[in-house]
Amino acid sequence: MAKWGEGDPRWIVEERADATNVNNWHWTERDVTSWSSDKLKELLLGVYVENEEGSCEITEVSKLEGEASINNRKGKLIFFYEWDVKATWKGKLF
Repeated sequence: MAKWGEGDPRWIVEERADATNVNNWHWTERDVTSWSSDKLKELLLGVYVENEEGSCEITEVSKLEGEASINNRKGKLIFFYEWDVKATWKGKLF
């Protein structure tokens, strides 16, 4: 059975016999869960929204569970993330 791309003249990247991922070209993945968690808390805390009807401010991020990763596939960045966020807020009507 032929592999995908074999015999196709448009297939210009030869598969390496040693399966080395040269210059991380084929696929790399980095876990950025810790960094993302810290950044989300930083961005969410103190968010203040106001319009003619009232105002609201996030005062606490009480739950932040999930994961995030950055992947590189043939020079293209791909982001995967899934977060479950619970925040406390206070607001008032005008």
